[in-house]
Amino acid sequence: MDDNIKEILRYGVTFVALIALFYGGSYVLSNTLGTSKPMMVVISQSMVPTLGVGDFIVIEAIEDFDDVNIGDPPYGDILVFLRPGFSDEYIVHRAIDGYETDDGWVYQTKGDHNAFPDGFQVTEDLVEGRVINRIPIVGYFSLFIKTMKGFGLVLGLMAVSFFYDNILPKKENREENGRFNYLAIAPFIVAPAIILKIWVQPSSHQILEQIAIITWYLGCLTLPLATEDDDMGLMFWLYHLVLLMLPIACDLVWWTTGITPSNWWMIQGSTVPISWLLMEETVSFQKAFSHIILWIGPGILLFLGLLYAKRSNVEPVKNLSDKIRGINS
Repeated sequence: MDDNIKEILRYGVTFVALIALFYGGSYVLSNTLGTSKPMMVVISQSMVPTLGVGDFIVIEAIEDFDDVNIGDPPYGDILVFLRPGFSDEYIVHRAIDGYETDDGWVYQTKGDHNAFPDGFQVTEDLVEGRVINRIPIVGYFSLFIKTMKGFGLVLGLMAVSFFYDNILPKKENREENGRFNYLAIAPFIVAPAIILKIWVQPSSHQILEQIAIITWYLGCLTLPLATEDDDMGLMFWLYHLVLLMLPIACDLVWWTTGITPSNWWMIQGSTVPISWLLMEETVSFQKAFSHIILWIGPGILLFLGLLYAKRSNVEPVKNLSDKIRGINS
């Protein structure tokens, strides 16, 4: 079998395995937590800083509504519920008050960031569950690929990664005594460390995300020069980009422009279920997408450009790569 076909099949199997793992994990969570929607993504700032825009939230079904905690932050449970009168508009707000009737509990809810309580009350039959945990920012990825431009960008980057041997110049087959310089991956540790910090301590994090972008640019400069196995280097860079840097760039856009994912589509609500359904974007998303590209586009060009130059044996780039990897001329 042709080597290129083997590479494509290997990547294809890996991608399918990741999708299967995602949906399999969702199925397990659904059965464990007792709800058909065990994970959703926050799309508005109504619960900031308790829940940030782009947060994955983990939802547990409520078996006994007598056990729901009611009160001002941080005491009241954060509920996920359908807005009264709507069949597909989900809200994630805190239960600040409530009372029991013959038909069950009725709750008054409020977003922690909102000045006033919601202008409606929520009956227990509308409640999907309560939030038991969150994963900050990375939920933006599932939102981004629900847009045509976002899906197209990720698909294009995957195509470059899968077919790079056909797109980029063939590398010379020659014996080299170089080694991978592990310092090249140090800049890529910053983004997950910052997300972990935000998870432990929710707060305003615009400056931290800007630091993550700056250090990622440094990684885009060093990684293509430090790798002997361009295949592995490219895949590592791609997964780090789409799973971490794209969400961080999306979050920076809402911090700097005020455009949240709730403005990306003609929908209402403060949280949405995870799905692969593409949705028609608004003019606001076109503006947000332009800003996202401004944050990460130069880094993409830097990484791919240096990889191209190295494989083309451009003298200064090739010499620097050899020096970083300790290759004796």
